[in-house]
Amino acid sequence: MAGNGGIIGPDIVISNSIASPSPIKNFTSSGTYSSPSTVFAVDYLIVAGGGGGGAIAGGGGGGGGLVQGTNQTICASTNFTITVGGGGTGRVNFNGGGGNGDPSSFASPTATIDSATGGGGGGTGGNVPYNWLRSAGSSGGSGGGAAFNGPCGTGPQPVSGGQPDGTGIGGTGTAGQGNNGGDGGGGPTQHGGGGGGQSAEGGDGVPGGAGAGGAGVTLNTSGSCVHYSAGGGGGGGGAAGGPTATAGQPTPSSSNASNATDNSGSGAGAGSFGPNTPSPANGGGNGGSGRVVIVEKTVLIASGVFNQKEQYERRINGQWGA
Repeated sequence: MAGNGGIIGPDIVISNSIASPSPIKNFTSSGTYSSPSTVFAVDYLIVAGGGGGGAIAGGGGGGGGLVQGTNQTICASTNFTITVGGGGTGRVNFNGGGGNGDPSSFASPTATIDSATGGGGGGTGGNVPYNWLRSAGSSGGSGGGAAFNGPCGTGPQPVSGGQPDGTGIGGTGTAGQGNNGGDGGGGPTQHGGGGGGQSAEGGDGVPGGAGAGGAGVTLNTSGSCVHYSAGGGGGGGGAAGGPTATAGQPTPSSSNASNATDNSGSGAGAGSFGPNTPSPANGGGNGGSGRVVIVEKTVLIASGVFNQKEQYERRINGQWGA
């Protein structure tokens, strides 16, 4: 009987590969990831919560920050803390802009491995004599869009949470995680800027219409395609930056903007002017909550005694390291 032959040598690492049968750990809420004894590294996706939309021709919420890592070495048989950020609350009155989304993170028992910053909330507007409440977009993973920036009237001085007229500037995005929000429309256009997205800045409000939300990104890390971290549309009819964000309400409108999709990290659209403005306020929607995905990877060890037949089969099956 013919033998398989062999070579004697030290143990070596041939390759790393996706663990099976269930390598993808998809966290849609905060929890604990317990690494198996066979896992030496992971890939990860971290998406923070999206920003809430502003009210009254306000700015769209910015998409939550998004970060990815590959071949991150970890300790086996260890508990890791997963934090999934909630979406920011949409503003439904004049006392400030939409809320920022909450951060998401992946942490070992001794240190944070990586984290993403929550999306910036959209600014809130207001008609004369409420124009002192026209606020800038908040900074975040992606910045929130600013409220419309119309001419100054004769209303009272700025109040808590509000900004003087002339501050219709979109919020700043975090480098490597997202983009800036759009500026509010100048003059009496009553159009807010769009929230920034992971792939593009939010559009500016202009006399012809509100700014669109910045585009997000579609990824399949979780086992299915999801559009993450898009910006919400500006108040006055700005388009959403993707299918998981929401558009700004058109003018006139008597209802609040819709909420962004949960676990997408996308921002929400802003409210617009309506027949009953300023009471009740036409508010922004809530941003979508975030997500954390862990993809486990294992190591393939070749023993000191190589069986030629087994190694040949590994090679033709694509299991031999390059």
